[in-house]
Parts: sequence; C-alpha cells; structure tokens
Amino acid sequence: MAIVEKRLYPRLSLRVEDGYFGNFRLDDQETLVAPIVNISAGGLCMVADARGKIRQGAIFILRNIIGGANFSFVSEISGDIRWIKQLGSPNQVSVGCRFHNMTDSLRLQLTKFVDSERMVRGQYD
Repeated sequence: MAIVEKRLYPRLSLRVEDGYFGNFRLDDQETLVAPIVNISAGGLCMVADARGKIRQGAIFILRNIIGGANFSFVSEISGDIRWIKQLGSPNQVSVGCRFHNMTDSLRLQLTKFVDSERMVRGQYD
C-alpha cells in the first residue's frame, strides 16, 4: 500500500552532514544555531541540544540559513515550535517548527527551491 502524503507543502530532506544550519532568535532573545534536517514552505525540522532552552510552543525568528545551497532569500521568518522528540543520543532532540506569516512571494520562492533541490537529490517518487 502506498504512503499518502498529508503535508500541505513538499519537504526537502537533508542530513546533518549536509551542513545547513538555521540561525534562530528565540522568544527569550537567546540565539540558537542548529542543523536543519528538513524544510518546506510550511516549516522545518532541526536537531538541537536537549539541555538548551528549547520548549514546545516557543516563538522564534529564523534569521537566516547558512551552508550548502543559496538560502539568502530566507530571512526573518517567524514561527513556533510544534513538537520535540528525543533522538538516539541522550543530549539531542528533533524539533518540529511551523512558519507563521510568510509572504506569498517568499512561500512561492521557498516552494520552488524545495522542488528544485528535491529533483536534484532524487527525492521525488
């Protein structure tokens, strides 16, 4: 039986080794730099230190993304932390984030970027 995709926006799967890092400002004004393991026009998933101040429901600003392909068009995107899951390592968690109030033009640009990168990486069915 085929898996049915329930996501509104296709996501680009990344590995920590790919070297894409999000630069975040949390709602307590603390900064966080964390590897991104997937991204779509709807949000992203990152890996963070479980000992940090990450908490479900927290608001953040994604200031920019560094590494790999050109993400210069991604800046100052607000969002919230939807879920946190423990990873195999005792000090690492997977953090699911949703973007808020993204302009239509930025959402379209990010969607096109994700589609293009998925094609290059063979991530289409």
